[in-house]
Amino acid sequence: MPEEIPGLLERLAEVPDPRDPRGVRHALVAVLTLTACAVLAGATSLLAVGE
Repeated sequence: MPEEIPGLLERLAEVPDPRDPRGVRHALVAVLTLTACAVLAGATSLLAVGE
């Protein structure tokens, strides 16, 4: 299982970031990783992901 986590992070790091650099506070890979964790933990809406 630990071998799968670096693969996921590498894939998420390849996603292009469409955001304006002036407003970026967090790396896109961090946002995507936390979102994936929230969904795996049962979050079913954007509000739930944010909480």
